[in-house]
Amino acid sequence: MKADVQKKRIDSIDFWRGVVLAVILVNHIPGNVLGAFTPRNFNFSDAAEVFVFLSGVSVQLAYGEKFRRSPGVAAAASLVRRAARLYGAHLMLTAAALALFWVAKDYTPYDLLLSERGRATPFLDPARGVVGILALSHQVAYFNILPLYIVLMAAAPLLLALTLRGRFAMLAASVALYAGARMAGVNLPSWPEPGGWYFNPFTWQLMFALGIFCGGALQDKGVPYHPVAYHFSVAFTFIGAMVVSNVLGLAPGLVEEAGLYLDWDKTDLGVVRIIDFLTLAYVIHFSNLTARIRATRAFSFFSLMGRNALPIFCVGSLMSAVGQMLRDSSLASPVLDVLYVGASLALLHRLAGHIDRDRPVLLLPYSQPAE
Repeated sequence: MKADVQKKRIDSIDFWRGVVLAVILVNHIPGNVLGAFTPRNFNFSDAAEVFVFLSGVSVQLAYGEKFRRSPGVAAAASLVRRAARLYGAHLMLTAAALALFWVAKDYTPYDLLLSERGRATPFLDPARGVVGILALSHQVAYFNILPLYIVLMAAAPLLLALTLRGRFAMLAASVALYAGARMAGVNLPSWPEPGGWYFNPFTWQLMFALGIFCGGALQDKGVPYHPVAYHFSVAFTFIGAMVVSNVLGLAPGLVEEAGLYLDWDKTDLGVVRIIDFLTLAYVIHFSNLTARIRATRAFSFFSLMGRNALPIFCVGSLMSAVGQMLRDSSLASPVLDVLYVGASLALLHRLAGHIDRDRPVLLLPYSQPAE
């Protein structure tokens, strides 16, 4: 298993990454009727945690052995090149999104498409706006997770180097940085608009490090199963779902009241978000859920998208932007919401198939059942 994991893709990771891309598509269209059924309405964590965690897992599986064999500049160069490609993708994506919003502003009843969510700055103050985008210090809402990913990928060589001293040593260093950033209130600054990054890299690096840690476990003996941990995870996941959903709508205001006492902040990756994600992931991992889904057409559908995550994310983000425009137009309706998301997913799947067609892929079905 260890050798196979190092040489092949784990298809279950691709599946869940594809599911996350679909969830992001819906959640980035505020008001879309399908948004009420996405995980953020039933969990303290959401798709962002899954996205960053799986990125860490993938980095460990793809580059961990290379670092073990020959740590140094050569091993880090491929990750730096990856960060550079992500930077280029982010710039092109942001430019395309701003162009879409600029064109669409003349076709909606309200002049909100440019005035909201940091979109207006590059038009009102082009020089500073463009410099801010190039420096990653100005980020347009719903297009701000790639800057975090760029920073994490640039930091990945250091995390992988620490892993050579032991996975627990790497994780301890990550926890220390997280705790220090939380206590000191440290974040990267936004500019030219005031504030900080929506995804604080100093805290979100912990979710990435957890992914690297678990990726190393998959390469070794697998993630260990403990009955107490499993039953605690099930209980926490259930209680979290009840709180976040206001007991399925039967206790209005419960989640707002709970939010007064819980460390639930998304920008700084609140502790309850970390616990919620880890318990949910533990339940999914040991419940055989992925194995059951593997027998359905949904598994291959989302796995194909997950294997081509970057282009699908970029195109899907632009489709979400178009969806926002439709929600602000006179055409908006629940029926259009469903039809638009369905058509978008079909087009994204077709695009992924086109990208994937000529690329040989070795796939490893991986599922570790509960003992």
